[in-house]
Amino acid sequence: MTQMGNRSTLQMVALVFGAIYLAAGVLGFLPFAGGSSTLTNSALLGLFKINLLHNLVHVVIGIAGLAAAGSLANARTFCQIVGVILLLLGVLGVFVANPLGLLYIGGLDIALHLVSGAVLAYFGFAAPVSARSA
Repeated sequence: MTQMGNRSTLQMVALVFGAIYLAAGVLGFLPFAGGSSTLTNSALLGLFKINLLHNLVHVVIGIAGLAAAGSLANARTFCQIVGVILLLLGVLGVFVANPLGLLYIGGLDIALHLVSGAVLAYFGFAAPVSARSA
């Protein structure tokens, strides 16, 4: 895997996805963006149904990605775990849009989770890593 500065591509993937999920989580709290700080669903940017729990999950994923970017091993583990979870959520969302009435994962979230999960899982499990980047 190539190096970008002192970070491998795998670490950059964890960093970028961490930043995106953290931004989505924070944006999810802002009313002008359609955010919600309650358990009532609202439409973030008019597209994605979110609520307080959804925002908190996004913030946790974001912080984990940013923290994991510090080392190759942590970045790989982050990509593997979050990738698999997002893939499972995408598949689950096809069958149950709002499991237990807590977190809406249907609609556009299905494609978002499947694509994000596939990219992260690829980098976590399949992307080649050179010995130098360890």
